[in-house]
Amino acid sequence: MVNDEDFAPGLEDEEAPEGVALFGITLSPQILAVVIAAVGCGAAVYLGLNFVKPLWEQRTELLREIAEKETQRSAQGDIQAQIDRSQVEQEDARQIQQNVLSMFASPESLDTLLLDLNQQVNARNPNLGPEEVRAKLVAQGCPQSVLENYGEIARQSEGFFTTARLTRFEPVFLTAGTPQSNAAAISEDGYELVQDDSLGEAAKNQVKRQTYDVEMQGNFDQTRMILTQLEQLQPLLVMKDFQADLETPVFLFDRNGILTNCQPEAKINSSFTLQALLPLSQEELQTLLQQEQAEQQDGATGEQAPAQ
Repeated sequence: MVNDEDFAPGLEDEEAPEGVALFGITLSPQILAVVIAAVGCGAAVYLGLNFVKPLWEQRTELLREIAEKETQRSAQGDIQAQIDRSQVEQEDARQIQQNVLSMFASPESLDTLLLDLNQQVNARNPNLGPEEVRAKLVAQGCPQSVLENYGEIARQSEGFFTTARLTRFEPVFLTAGTPQSNAAAISEDGYELVQDDSLGEAAKNQVKRQTYDVEMQGNFDQTRMILTQLEQLQPLLVMKDFQADLETPVFLFDRNGILTNCQPEAKINSSFTLQALLPLSQEELQTLLQQEQAEQQDGATGEQAPAQ
């Protein structure tokens, strides 16, 4: 028989305790897991602070620099676009200025103004040979007596058909003693400086002019066409003080009375003042500006001077 005492507790092998001993302290698996997790979190924080954070800050700085470069490049592109647009606007303004200045007269164009005007006047005269004259008389219904005596009729009427012609073209040269002028209104090249509002406020002290006294003769159509062609001449011209007088007409009669459709052309004598406008040079504009500034300074000095 076996008694219970045969199996004494002290005689059996003791079971090893669960867990890990660390520094004399036994750690259960649960505690050990918590410790390992805490160590892992600490290591993660340590790595984040010492390695990841500097890299992240470096990445952020690089992104900021890239954004600044993009902004600068965009700003440079806008500035370049503004420069290009400004250059285009300047070129357009320069072209407009050139077109406007080309409309004004120049000393060279004034040298040929008489020739140009004569060409316009002569262009209104048809080529009338004997055959052309006879054809026109027949077309107007003139009787045979007018055809046979045309030479004498033309002599007595000073031309059956009016010939347009320029009878006077004289430049007016202003001097200090010329009425309605003064020494200050005459430029160095002898032209008159426009100092009044006759051409508008914008033209005051901006242009100068050369004046001509003009007289011409022609029939109604010729006079109208010549005046119209004056507008197409290259120099910018202003016509003033226009007057037109009809010469005493010559009438043809026969035994039945006045010849209705066969009369010498009426002659119109016209006179007017022609003004050719010239722009001021840059030097002249600068001189005027300096004079105006000097006058303003003198005026301001006079106002500030104490009364005696």
